[in-house]
Parts: sequence; structure tokens; C-alpha cells
Amino acid sequence: MTAQSHQRISDRIMDAFDEACAQGHLDIAEVLHRALELVMTRRAGPDDIERRDVPPAVLASYERLRALRAAQDR
Repeated sequence: MTAQSHQRISDRIMDAFDEACAQGHLDIAEVLHRALELVMTRRAGPDDIERRDVPPAVLASYERLRALRAAQDR
């Protein structure tokens, strides 16, 4: 298996989100960001306790999306 096959789905979505932002595709970035939120808040089962910290890149993605929206509004 390649190193990439061991990535979490959130890592792959984050990569696609970064690319959409870099290319200025706000509509795609918004959809990917929503998918990222869904993946990050998904629980494995009813008794599951979230043990992961939110990665800094995910926290920064909110600001990046806000900045892209602001740039599109100009």
C-alpha cells in the first residue's frame, strides 16, 4: 500500500479544499468544507467519545474560506 492509502478521508478532503481555494473556486471550496465538517463530527457509534483534537489546518480552513468569500465579493 502507498502512504496515501493510509490517509484519513479528512486529509483527502482538506487537500482538495486547499486546491479549490488556491484556484479560487469558492463554490467547490464551500462544498468540500461542508464535507470536512461532516467527516470531523461523525461518530463511530452511539457510545463513542471524540478523542481527536481538531487539527490546526482544519481550524485555519474557516479563515481561509472567509477570505475567499471576501475576495469573491469584491
